[in-house]
Amino acid sequence: MKTKLLLLMAIALASSAAWAGESVDVTKSASATPTVQVENLAGSLKIHGWDREEIKVTGVLGDDTDGLDFSGSNDNFDIEVEIPDSYGRRRRDLDSDLEIWLPVGSSLDVETVSASIRVSGVNGRLELESVSGEVTVDGAPTSTDVETVSGSIELSGSETLAIAESVSGRIELSGVAGRVEAATVSGSVTVEASDIEQGEFESVSGSVHFTGALLPGARLGAESHSGSVVLNLPADTSARFQIETFSGSINNGFGGAEAERTSRYAPGKRLDFTLGSGDAQVRIESFSGSVTLNPK
Repeated sequence: MKTKLLLLMAIALASSAAWAGESVDVTKSASATPTVQVENLAGSLKIHGWDREEIKVTGVLGDDTDGLDFSGSNDNFDIEVEIPDSYGRRRRDLDSDLEIWLPVGSSLDVETVSASIRVSGVNGRLELESVSGEVTVDGAPTSTDVETVSGSIELSGSETLAIAESVSGRIELSGVAGRVEAATVSGSVTVEASDIEQGEFESVSGSVHFTGALLPGARLGAESHSGSVVLNLPADTSARFQIETFSGSINNGFGGAEAERTSRYAPGKRLDFTLGSGDAQVRIESFSGSVTLNPK
């Protein structure tokens, strides 16, 4: 009997599962560059990179969750707050607040519904998705792909690729370079970049503000329906510009070329001109929003 009891205790201590409504504190060994998948329906996620080949999960689970599944080894891990199949039938406490530490070189796939996501110091590939939770990224990931419906997106740092998409959430990107894409319906888009190879920025009713430099051969496009588009570019920018609006104004702070009417019978305007030797290409389209170019 005593031997059986000790065996059961050992199994319980070794298990990666945590009971709902209780505190979580679990650590596993990992490689230096694992891929980690995280799912948490509601609450919050704080994820940090550290200089250890370990993954540590702490926090508190919602009272009505079915526990935490923390599985995998070495290069692949799954961290999931388990939800009962009937969770939608009545109001339940599913809010789980987790804090996760993992190797700096990790790659992350995160999915939440209303849980906020905050990632810092993780340098691998990031794919982050939330419905209404806000997403914040700080660090130097090799690539970042963030999607929300109504949550805001704040991204600081991405070496080669940064993609941010939201329906009504605000998008703010800073310290990004390489290929950068941002799209929203009613939220604003603000981008502060260094060297851009390809940029695509879209908004329906929100404004688009871009500040950055264009590499030779770069392609930058911006579209808006009723929101304004503002580009702040270095005074020595070398690029070809094609700008068109249906009823919005075009303001060229670089001087020289001025917008012209596209038709005698419609208020549309168009501005085509070249700065320097025209190494890069910039295309801007707006329906009723204004377009402004500023040298910085």
